[in-house]
Amino acid sequence: VAAEVQRDYRYFRLERGVVTYADQIALADELLQHPTAARRVREEKFRVILDEAQDTDPAQFSVLTEITRPLDATGRWLDTQTAPPQPGHFCMVGDFQQSIYRDRADLDNYRAIHRALLKGDAADELKFSVTFRLDQRQVEFVNETFREILNNRESQVEFVELQPRPEVLPGQVVRVSLEAGLLPPGEKLKDYQKAKIEADALAAWIKTTGLEKLRAHSWRDVAILCPRKLWLRMLATALRRIGLPAAIQSESDVKGDNPAHAWLTALCTIMSDPRNSYEVVGVLREVFGISDHDLALFAEGEGRRFRIDHESRATGIVSSPLRLLAETRVQMEARSLFDALNILVEQTQLRQRLASLPPEDFPNLARELDALLALAAEAEANGATLSDFAVKLRADFLMQRDVRLSADEGIQLITAQKAKGSEWQAVILPFLGRGIIPPSPRYPCILKIPGSNEPLVALNKEDFPDEVRSATKVAVQQEMARLLYVAATRARHTLVLAHDRELFLNSKGAIPPTAQLKHFEADAKSHAAIFARIGTIAETCARTAEATLKAREQAEDLFSALRPIDRREQQQALRRAEEFVHKRNPSAYDPELALEEIETERAASPSVALHLRSAADSPATLYGRWWHSLLQNLEWRIGLPEADRIFQERQPRSPDNVRSAAEWKRVRGGLFNEATITRFLSAPTIRAHTEFPFSWSINSRAALEGVIDLLLIEDERKRCLLLDWKTNRVANGEDELLRARYRPQIAAYWKAVCEITGFEVAAGLFSTALGKLLMYDPAELKIEWVRLEKLPPQRFDNEMTPQDPW
Repeated sequence: VAAEVQRDYRYFRLERGVVTYADQIALADELLQHPTAARRVREEKFRVILDEAQDTDPAQFSVLTEITRPLDATGRWLDTQTAPPQPGHFCMVGDFQQSIYRDRADLDNYRAIHRALLKGDAADELKFSVTFRLDQRQVEFVNETFREILNNRESQVEFVELQPRPEVLPGQVVRVSLEAGLLPPGEKLKDYQKAKIEADALAAWIKTTGLEKLRAHSWRDVAILCPRKLWLRMLATALRRIGLPAAIQSESDVKGDNPAHAWLTALCTIMSDPRNSYEVVGVLREVFGISDHDLALFAEGEGRRFRIDHESRATGIVSSPLRLLAETRVQMEARSLFDALNILVEQTQLRQRLASLPPEDFPNLARELDALLALAAEAEANGATLSDFAVKLRADFLMQRDVRLSADEGIQLITAQKAKGSEWQAVILPFLGRGIIPPSPRYPCILKIPGSNEPLVALNKEDFPDEVRSATKVAVQQEMARLLYVAATRARHTLVLAHDRELFLNSKGAIPPTAQLKHFEADAKSHAAIFARIGTIAETCARTAEATLKAREQAEDLFSALRPIDRREQQQALRRAEEFVHKRNPSAYDPELALEEIETERAASPSVALHLRSAADSPATLYGRWWHSLLQNLEWRIGLPEADRIFQERQPRSPDNVRSAAEWKRVRGGLFNEATITRFLSAPTIRAHTEFPFSWSINSRAALEGVIDLLLIEDERKRCLLLDWKTNRVANGEDELLRARYRPQIAAYWKAVCEITGFEVAAGLFSTALGKLLMYDPAELKIEWVRLEKLPPQRFDNEMTPQDPW
C-alpha cells in the first residue's frame, strides 16, 4: 500500500510539474532501465568520480553505476551482477569508518557495491592508511582505542589502522578530568544542570590553558564538537561569560530560524501580496520593531488597515513604515527579480537592520543575505518572478541550512556530523558521559530494517516489532561509534577529551547506555588502561609552533606573489559577476477569471493574493491540462474513429463534461479535416512530437525554454508545423483577439524551432472552443520576434504570459 501511495503521489507531482530532488534521482534511475535511453546516455561515455561514497544513497549509486556500464547492459547491475561499469569509467572514494548518515545513505548497499566492483576484477582497490592530518600521539590514541570499537562484528565496520605521515609532529591527547566534586552535595540535578556545570568548568580550563598550550594559532583554530546541536548553546554561553569568543556553526539547521532568510521572505511575500494583512503586521513587528501596543492602536480593530497596495501620505509610528513599503513596491514594479530585491533591501535598510542584531547570536547575517540575493539571480535566470521567489523562500523554511564556517576569531562550536571533512589545530570533545537521546519515529513513517533491503511501514509504535526495534538500536549505537571516530580524527595537533564519567552517573551508579563513553568502556580493562594513560596537562611544543609559523609564512608568500588587481579589473569582474543567463519560458497556463470574480473573492478574503489564483489547480488550468493530456495521447495517423474512442475513454475525467463534449464535436471536425494539418500528416516520413521540450540560446546572457504542444517534422522537405492548443473560452468573431494575445508566445516558439532545425516553420494556434486552426504568417512572426528581443527581461516575460483575464 505504501509503495502504491508513493508511486501515485509521485505521478500527482509530475502531472503538476513539481518534482523533488528525490524524484529527479528516481526518474533518472527509471529512465536508465529503458534500453534505448540507457544506450543513448552511455554513448556519452561518462566518467564518474564519486567522493564520500559511503554517504551516497542507493538511488544515486544506481544512476552513477548504470550510466557507466556497457552500451547494451540490461537490468540493474546489483541485481544481475553482470556487465559491471566499464574499466576506467567509475571511481569512488569512501571510508566505511565515516559512514554516519544511515537515514540518507545505506552502509549495506555501499558494502554490496564495494564487493561487486571487486568481484571478477571489475575494479582495483587501493587502501590509504596514511593520515596527513593527525600528529603522532593522536594516531596512537585512535589506533589503540578504535581497534576494538570498530571491530567488524555484528555488522560494525572494520577498523583500518592509521599510519603517520613523514616528518610527523609529536601531537598530544589531553584528558580533562571533571570529577563528581563539581556537583553540589546533596542535590539531585537534572541532565541539563550537570551539563551547565561541565560547560563552565571546561570553559575555565580552556581559558587557563591558553592557545600556546593548545598548540593553536588563534581561537578560530580551536573547535568544540558535539553529537547534538542543542548542546552547543550552553557551551557558547559559558565561553562568552568568561571573555572567550565563540562562534556557533550548527546552532540551527533550519533556514527559517535565520533572520536574513525569515525577514527577506516576509518582505518578498508582502510585495507580491500587498493585501496580506497578517504578513504585513509581521514585517512591521519583526523587521521594523514596532510594538504590539502601537500596532493595536493603529488598527483600531480593523485589520484591513495593514495593506500596502496603495500609497498613503499619513505619517506616524505605523503609517510611515507602511508608506515606505508601498512606495518601495511601486519602485520594484517592472524590474527584474534581482534588481527588485536590491531595491527592497536598500529601501527597507534590511542590511543595516540585520547588522543591529547581536553578532554572537546571529553571526554572518550579511553573508546570509548576499547568498539569498545570489539565489534570486539564479531564480531570475530560470524565469522566476517575485511571487515565485517568495513561494520558494517560504517552502525552504524547514530546509537544512548549508554549513559556512565562520570567519570570526572565535572558538568554533559545531556538531560532529558537520565537522566531517574539516580540521582544526585543536579539537575538544565535551559531554562524553552524557546520554544521547535518539529522536523517536514520527508515525506514520517508513523505517529502514538494519541488514535488510525491505522497508517497514509503521502506522504507530505497535507496528514497530521488538526485533526490529532492537536491531535499530544496535545500528544507531554503531553509527554513534563511527561518529565518535570522525570527531576524534579532526585534530591536527591537540585532542582534548572531557572525562566526565562521574558527572552523569545515573541512580544505579552507571553511565547512560547511550553515552559516548560507553564505547570507550566496552572492554573495561583495555579502555580503562588507555584512558588512564592519557595525560592531564596540555604542554607547549616549540617544534609544532615552528612548523605552524613556517606554514603560515609560506601561505603569505604565495599570496604576496600574486599580481595585484587594479581597480579597472575589479570593476570589470564585478560587472561580469552580475551577468547570468536569463531563462525565458513562453509555456504557461493562463488565468481565466472574470474581473468581477476576482474582486468578489478579494472582498471576501482580502488576505488571499491575486497571484495565487493562477496556481496549477484553478478550474481553467485543470480543464486545460485535461485537453492537453487528451491531445498528447492521440496517434496522429489513426483517424477519427480511434480519436473518438480515446475521447470517450477520457471524457469521464474531464473537469467540465458538458463543455468538453460540445467542444470535441468542433475539434474533431476542425482538427482532422484541416488542410494544413492533413497535408503534413500525409507525408510518409513525417514525425509527430507531442509536449516537445526545447532550449535555445538567444545569446550569451539569455536562453529560451519551453514545451511545444505538437511539432510535426518532415525531414525530407525540411519543414515543420508547430501547433499550440488553446482552451480559452472564445466566442465566434474573436479569432483575431486570440491571435494577437498569443502572437508573442508563438513568435518565440517559431524563432526557436527555426534556429534549432534550420527548417521552414509554419506555426499556429488551435482553439478548442472554436474548433479552428489559426495560422500566423512567417513575416508577422519575424517582425514580432524583432520587437520582443529588444524588450527588458521582465517585460519579455510579461508578454509571454499575459496576466489579464480573457
